[in-house]
Amino acid sequence: MKKLLGILIIVLLLLVGCQGEKVANKENTDSKKTEKASETQKKEENNWQSNLNDIQLDSTIEALKEQKAGILVKDTTKEQEIKETALFPTEMDSEQKEKLTDQLKLLTKETKDPEMLKKGLIYLLGSPYYKDVIEPVEAFTPNFEEPDLPEPEKTINTEAGETKSSKAIILLDASSSMLQQVGGKMKMEIAKDAVKRFAKTIGQSSEVSLIVYGHVGSSADKDMKKSCSAIEEKYTMGKYDEKTFVTAVNSFQAKGWTPLAGAIKKAKEMSKAYDADTTIYIVSDGAETCEGNPVKEAKAFASENSEYKVNIIGFDVDSKSEDQLKKVAEAGNGKYFSANNPNDLSKTIETQWLPSAGDLAWSFTKAPGPWEILAEQKRVDTLSEPLKNVISRENDRFTQAIQLMEENQWIDSETSSALRDWKSERNEQLRNIATQLSQEKYTEINDRASEIDKKVKEWTDRMWKLRKESGKTW
Repeated sequence: MKKLLGILIIVLLLLVGCQGEKVANKENTDSKKTEKASETQKKEENNWQSNLNDIQLDSTIEALKEQKAGILVKDTTKEQEIKETALFPTEMDSEQKEKLTDQLKLLTKETKDPEMLKKGLIYLLGSPYYKDVIEPVEAFTPNFEEPDLPEPEKTINTEAGETKSSKAIILLDASSSMLQQVGGKMKMEIAKDAVKRFAKTIGQSSEVSLIVYGHVGSSADKDMKKSCSAIEEKYTMGKYDEKTFVTAVNSFQAKGWTPLAGAIKKAKEMSKAYDADTTIYIVSDGAETCEGNPVKEAKAFASENSEYKVNIIGFDVDSKSEDQLKKVAEAGNGKYFSANNPNDLSKTIETQWLPSAGDLAWSFTKAPGPWEILAEQKRVDTLSEPLKNVISRENDRFTQAIQLMEENQWIDSETSSALRDWKSERNEQLRNIATQLSQEKYTEINDRASEIDKKVKEWTDRMWKLRKESGKTW
């Protein structure tokens, strides 16, 4: 029994010993792995020649944007790097200073070449955030509002931003009632003069067509059918040409009945061939006399497109005719304007389709003013500030690194002088880059402001000219 017990004890001792040996072996293996990893990392860090080969000393925007994080600042956050710096270099804490001292000692043991030492400083302390702070400045564009420069066809009370019509169909009433006189002059001649000015105005921004009705036959019952069916496009839809348009207007006289509904219907049929917003402008002195339904036709036209409109100038009309013309304009999603005499007719066209004299007198406010330009320049300054701070903080780190190498006499005075000159030159070059970026953006701001100002002045001059041609100078 004693013999058996002794054997068991021996077996147990052997098992414990083996287990202990395994643990010890494992600890030794782990320790060796750690040491090996540490040695590999240390070897990589101390392999200066390999690490510094890819470092660029060029002080260009592209080189800065490609610069990688220095191994001693790679854990620095962007917020820390771009914060405003003090006037003089800030001191490192003891841990940072110790790490920098160790790395500089290794670097200066490896090389005394000033060029390699410069690269070493960037490898250790270079900022990784140049790309982040340069690109927002490069991406800046002036944020001036596009001026509202309404073209002549824009009617009163039209909301800003409304789609402007690009085709205008003018319907001119040439019925027998236009043979009457107002102010000692035939209404037809007054209306023709007004339409000529109107077409010249509206033709600045729209293609124009002229449709005349009531110009065939007479007001006699026997001519009703012939007159009511005579609706003719005298000026074919197209770019405004003054000579051709004037000839078209002068080619007919007032004679017969008033097929207003038929004229609107013809305009509606014409508009189906247009791939553009279309507005009908009617100059008339009376209501429908050909048994048509102009309200129905105006509604049908407007239903073709939400931007289609029927605008009407009622020239010296009676109350009954005015009621109908107002309903036609309303059904056509347009407006009705009243003109009781020649001056009213000119004023109506001037007021409703041209900017007012007051608007033109203050049109210079549509262009960016000095305060708006200054505000955009301040936006550039705000975007440029992080870049200037990154430059300063990196320069501070270089300054302290050179001081440490001098204090520990790891470099001679000639090398120290070369490094300090390089640091100063680099700092100046980088600040010049920041300044140049800002100046380029200032130029963009001024150029854009000048471009808008020129556009506003050209528009203002053109509108004054059109007002003058319409018979109004103020």
